[in-house]
Amino acid sequence: MYKLIIGNIRITVSDDSISREQATAAARQSIAAAQGQGKVLSHIEITKGETGLDIIPTEKTGHRQSRKTIKQSMLDGMQVAIQEKLYPTGTFSNKDLWYDGDTGQEWTGNAVSDARDELVKAFESWASTIK
Repeated sequence: MYKLIIGNIRITVSDDSISREQATAAARQSIAAAQGQGKVLSHIEITKGETGLDIIPTEKTGHRQSRKTIKQSMLDGMQVAIQEKLYPTGTFSNKDLWYDGDTGQEWTGNAVSDARDELVKAFESWASTIK
């Protein structure tokens, strides 16, 4: 018995007489068939049967709920970028300071935190309208 991994799919080969090349080819074929049906696999078990290789795929549970649309993925990326820009995590960054590199203006205090909070709320409100 040995194990392989293709992408994020675990493959268990229960018979040592099955070559790695055979197991890999059978697993890739199973993965392609599952993708053609819109399924996502988490595990494939390969055994030696009477007529050849027996392939037992296991579909990833709950994957449909955890999958995102392209728009949701982009919105999540925008949310991360906004958080990084508006709430810097650097050790030497001043959290109550905003500097505009174009004009050289600088703001401090509550005006900065109020503006940040307002912008984040506006983005979240807008993002919730995107389907």
